[in-house]
Amino acid sequence: MFNEMKERWMNYVNEGETFAAIKPCILNSWKRCKKMGVNHLAGCGTTVSESELRDSILRKHELIKLSRPILENVFKTIESTSYSVVLTDEKGIIIDLIMNSDITDIHNNLNFVKGSLWNEKSVGTNAIGTCLVVDKPVQVIGAEHYCEYHHRWTCSAAPIHNSKGEIIGSFDISGRAEDVQTHTFGIAVSSAKCIEKQLIISESYNLMDTAFDSILDGIIVIDSKLKIIKINNKIPELFHMEKQEVFNIDMSMILNGINIGREVFVGKHKMSFTDVTISLANRKIECSLNISPIIEGNNATGAVILMREVKQVMKEVRKLAGFKANYTFDSIITVNDRMNELINMAKKISKTDCSVLIEGESGVGKELYAQSIHNESHRRNGPFIAINCSAIPKELFESELFGYESGSFTGAMKGGRPGKFELAMGGTIFLDEVGEIPLEVQPKLLRVLDNNKIVRIGGTYEKELDVRVVSATNRNLLEEVTKGSFRQDLYFRLNVINLRIPPLRNRKEDILELAEYFLKELNEENSGINKIFSSGFKNKLIEYGWYGNVRELKNIIQRAYYMSDGDIIRNGLFSKGIETKHVKESKSLSLKEIERDSILKALYFNNNNVLKAAKDLNISKATIYRKIKTYSINLNNFERLIQ
Repeated sequence: MFNEMKERWMNYVNEGETFAAIKPCILNSWKRCKKMGVNHLAGCGTTVSESELRDSILRKHELIKLSRPILENVFKTIESTSYSVVLTDEKGIIIDLIMNSDITDIHNNLNFVKGSLWNEKSVGTNAIGTCLVVDKPVQVIGAEHYCEYHHRWTCSAAPIHNSKGEIIGSFDISGRAEDVQTHTFGIAVSSAKCIEKQLIISESYNLMDTAFDSILDGIIVIDSKLKIIKINNKIPELFHMEKQEVFNIDMSMILNGINIGREVFVGKHKMSFTDVTISLANRKIECSLNISPIIEGNNATGAVILMREVKQVMKEVRKLAGFKANYTFDSIITVNDRMNELINMAKKISKTDCSVLIEGESGVGKELYAQSIHNESHRRNGPFIAINCSAIPKELFESELFGYESGSFTGAMKGGRPGKFELAMGGTIFLDEVGEIPLEVQPKLLRVLDNNKIVRIGGTYEKELDVRVVSATNRNLLEEVTKGSFRQDLYFRLNVINLRIPPLRNRKEDILELAEYFLKELNEENSGINKIFSSGFKNKLIEYGWYGNVRELKNIIQRAYYMSDGDIIRNGLFSKGIETKHVKESKSLSLKEIERDSILKALYFNNNNVLKAAKDLNISKATIYRKIKTYSINLNNFERLIQ
C-alpha cells in the first residue's frame, strides 16, 4: 500500500499524472499545493513570530482551556503508541500539543511544535491544513502528504467550529505512518465534536453569567443548608463587601424572622417581602425580597433570593409617578426689584438644606419658587414630591405623609405602602397649603422634622430620612398660631428661612411683562396666528386688582385670546370681567370672615386709604373704622396680615 502510494505521488509531482485510486480530497490538495508552488521535497513547519503566537493564544484562551482536558484524555488512550495530540487555531498555528517522547526527533525535524504554522501553503497536504481548507475531517497517510518529509508520518484531523458554524481551529492526532490505526481517525473526529459541545456549554454558561451579573437586583443562590453557593455582582455592592466576604455570611442572620425552611424547602412556596431590614456589619439595608425554591425532582434543594434596595424601588416608583421639578429660576418672569431680590435670596438658600416657608396669596407662584429651589440645590437629581395639604382627607393625612405597614389598619395594602416622605428620599418634599395640616398630625410632623426619622403606621422601627422640606401657605400662620390652629413650634421649624412673595397688584410693572409672555406662548401654540393687545386692554390689565394673581392673569389672557375675533385683543371685550370686584370664595368661611377679608382687600386696592375703601364697599366712614376695630386690623401692618 505504502509503495503504491509512493509511486503515484512520484508520478504526480514529476509528470502531473493522476490516478483514480488517489482519494479526491488528497488529489485536490496536491493540485492546490502545485498551484501555490509548494516544494514537494521540503515540508518543515513555518515558525510564526512570538507576537502572532501570543495573539493567537489570547484569542483562543477559551478554546485552549476547554480542549486541554480532552487532549490529556485522548493522549492517555494512545500513550503507548507513537502518536501525539495537537490543537491548532483556524490558521493552522499549533497552540497546544502533548507529544510522545518517542517521536520527539520527528517533531523537531519537521518543526511540528507549538508556534509553527501547518497550513497547505507552508507544508503541503497534511491533515491539519487540508481539513481547514475543505472544512471536513481528513486522514493523511504516508505518501498522501504532498511533501516528502512527511512520508514517514500519518495524521488525522477534524475542524472545530463555534456555535455560529465558523471554523476556529482543528484537533489532530499524528504519529509514525507504520503505526496507523483505523480508529485514530474516529478519535480525532469525536474529540473535535466533544470540544465543540464544550464550547457551546461554556458559551451558554457565559451568557447566563453575563445575564446574571447584568441584573440590577442582587441575587443570592443558597443550598438547603442556607449556604451561599452563587451571587451576582450586585450583592457585594449592596452589602459594601468584597465578593469573597459575602460567601462567609450566615444567611440565617440575614433571613432572621423569615421561616424559609418551612415555606420554601418544605412547602416549595415562593415568598415575597416588600420591606425588610437586614442588619449586616453594623449597617442596616432596607430592601424587598423575593425567594423562590430550586426544585430538583420532588425536592427543594436550594433557593434563589432576589434582593432590591428600597431606595432603588422608590426611585422607580418616583419615575413612574412623575415626581419631578420642571421649573427653574429662569422660569420666573419679572422686572420687579423686590422679586429679583427674592430670586437672589432663594438662589442662596438653595445651596443649604434649611427648611423654607414660602408665603403669599393664592396664584403668586409659590410652587414655582419651590421647584426652582430644588433644581438649584444639590438635590436636583433627586425627587421633588409636592403635596397639596388641603386636598388630603383628615383621616388619611398620617398615612399619606408617613406610609403604613401591611395590616396596620382595615383596607391597608398588602405589603404596606411608603409615605410621601419616603418617596422624597434624597430630594425635596413640598408641603403646599401647609396651614391645612390637621392639628393632631402636626406633632408627628414636627418629630419627623426634628429627628430626620420616620416610623410608618403600624411600624416598629425608625427609618432615616434625607429630605429637604419646603412649605407654602396663603394663610397668615402667625395668626393661626394665635388662634391655636397651628403649633408654634412647628411654625418655627418650618420657617427657618422665609420667602414672602408680593401679590401681582403690588408689582404692576410685571403685569404687562407676564401678559406679553403668556400671549407669546399662545401665538406659538397656534401656528399662523399672531395676536396683539390693544393699548386700552393693556390699561385695563394694569388697573385691575388681580386678587387671583399670576394664575388669574394667565386665565384671563387665555380667555381673551380665544374669544377675540380679530388679531387685536381689544379694550372693552372683557371689561365686565375685569371690572368686577373680587371677593375670596370659600365654603368654609363665615360671614364675618368674608366681611373682614373684603375690608382688607379694599384697603389694599386703595393703598390704605380708608375713605376710598369705605366708598368701594358702600359703607360709611364710621362703619369702616368700627369694623377695623372689631376685626383688629392694624392699619400700619395690614399688608402682612393678608399676604
